[in-house]
Amino acid sequence: MAKQYTGNDIDVFFEPKRCIHAAECVKNLPSVFDTSKRPWVDPSQSDADTIARVVELCPSGALTYNRKDGAPNEHHDHTEVTIGDNNEIYLRGEATIKWNDETIYVNRAILKGDANTKEYPFYTKNN
Repeated sequence: MAKQYTGNDIDVFFEPKRCIHAAECVKNLPSVFDTSKRPWVDPSQSDADTIARVVELCPSGALTYNRKDGAPNEHHDHTEVTIGDNNEIYLRGEATIKWNDETIYVNRAILKGDANTKEYPFYTKNN
């Protein structure tokens, strides 16, 4: 379940189980994403456009956002699929993942390359 961090113009959501600790967020916008603070995400520390741009750098899709200022949310004209060195599957673009009884909508995700897995389908740092 994603944790929500509320700002005036943008809400940021974090799903810890999907995070692979690429650290794009803390490298690119440490005023908003600071793991030494609690809460570690503070959307009031930057503008919505900058936050959205940095959230979209998150390769696993662990970070997402919802714009409240009338600007569009993340959208891709096509979906790009890339296979990584460990057979993980990188998705960038709108996709629907059907797994067990769940339907999951994503814009970014890293999936396990093992199609027979009955476990959590998202690639994590522990895979």
